[in-house]
Amino acid sequence: MSNPVDIKIAHVNKIENISNSIDKDKVHEVFQRNINEKLKSFYRLQQDWVNRAYKNFNDFDTYLILMYLMNKVYINYSDRFHYMSMEAFYSQDKVGIEKLNLIEISKDLNIPKETIRRKVNYLQQNEIIIRSGKSIFLHSKGLEIQKPMSTIENLSGLLSKTSSYLSAEDWFGKSLDKEDIKKFIVEHFTVSWEYWYRFQIPYLVRHRTFFGDLESWNVWGSIGLVQIRDLITSIESDVTRKPETYGDFFLATLKHKSKRGINASSISDISAIPRATVIRKLKTLEKNKHIIRNKKLEYSIGNNKEHMKAIGENYKTTQRAFSEYCATMFNLMKFSKFSI
Repeated sequence: MSNPVDIKIAHVNKIENISNSIDKDKVHEVFQRNINEKLKSFYRLQQDWVNRAYKNFNDFDTYLILMYLMNKVYINYSDRFHYMSMEAFYSQDKVGIEKLNLIEISKDLNIPKETIRRKVNYLQQNEIIIRSGKSIFLHSKGLEIQKPMSTIENLSGLLSKTSSYLSAEDWFGKSLDKEDIKKFIVEHFTVSWEYWYRFQIPYLVRHRTFFGDLESWNVWGSIGLVQIRDLITSIESDVTRKPETYGDFFLATLKHKSKRGINASSISDISAIPRATVIRKLKTLEKNKHIIRNKKLEYSIGNNKEHMKAIGENYKTTQRAFSEYCATMFNLMKFSKFSI
């Protein structure tokens, strides 16, 4: 274990070769042996995060753009070996953005340039982004919107749980306590959140690209979670049905017939998306055979093989990416200059 580093505002040596300490492929293999519990916690975290994100602007694209700009700040700090605690970062009145390239943002987020322009103008009009001469800043108002207290709590719990699975392996060592992980993230905030956004932004972009917008994805996801939770409950009472791989779990989800689905009002209550918007998205999802509706006006995941194959590829990519994210975080906590 390295000596403690004063990380409130610290310049530290570059982290080198930490990816060689805990291998992401080995992490992925262990996670597959603990699919039920891992996925249950993962999707609980994601649903809470996505719903909170939507409430800030009643619009996902605006929040996604703000995430993107925030991560540019975190990456810029890391490139200069400059790391800040959560307290130090959020005590600033504003933080500088090197540039605002609409074409680059459009390409990276796969959102049309004119939509990016419109959302950026909204952020400027609401003084979340401010210009001073040729300089561009994120105002404290924008920083506060992104302050992730509940996400840190949920993420720390998920990382602690995954570390307990990994601790059964000799190459991992001891599991990590939730409070220790939470303290680590808070004290090493900018680097920790840079890696969270490196995972989370592509995760959102993949689903936005497939469904056309994140509201549709969130509506579909609310339906899918009902089916997944019902499947996990049934598997826990019959261990002979336990899937052995992520692919097996995905196929089991598609084949599983839930006792009931979920209606438009419940989706609206869960997601905070207005009911009229939910109904509009449901009609499009049903037309595209992403979902099916029963006589009680409850929805379940559809069975269009072509669509489900594409969603399955997204799902497998997400699980690989999450394994890589976990490996990176555990390497930071165990083997880097930041180590606990």
